[in-house]
Amino acid sequence: MLIDDILTELQDLPGTELQAILNLIRAKKDTYHRPLAFVQELMGFEFLNETENAFSYRMKVTDDLVNRYGLLHGGLTTAFLDTAMAETAFKIDNTIDRALTLNITVNFIRPGLPDDELVTHVNVIQNSRVMIVFQADVKNGEGDTLATAMAHFYKQHKRKKS
Repeated sequence: MLIDDILTELQDLPGTELQAILNLIRAKKDTYHRPLAFVQELMGFEFLNETENAFSYRMKVTDDLVNRYGLLHGGLTTAFLDTAMAETAFKIDNTIDRALTLNITVNFIRPGLPDDELVTHVNVIQNSRVMIVFQADVKNGEGDTLATAMAHFYKQHKRKKS
């Protein structure tokens, strides 16, 4: 039976891994209400602060996020940037229902490493009625720039109820 197989696999895992699995299960269930909950939990995604026209977010590079070379997978760096930019769209405009990525260009400068705590600073370049343009960078704990990005997001506004 499936549940028995799951319990057997969990028996020898340390408490920290069991806690991580529990958090992922809860995040998976939460995706019914917040679609990116699982991805954000996997990345350890967290809003840090807002300054004038800039928004900061953090993620933690775990062993689960590295590629075969032991480096943060570039697609996950892109997902971190994209997620932070979308979150920023909702923070600056409460009239939108969806923030849809039209394009994103990421320039990779140096790799993220296991145990790095990465911070992205998202800047709003332009905010019109239907589009937002963002610029962002990703830095490690030493302040080294790992990547820069530019993106355009389409703002799909909430429909007025009639």
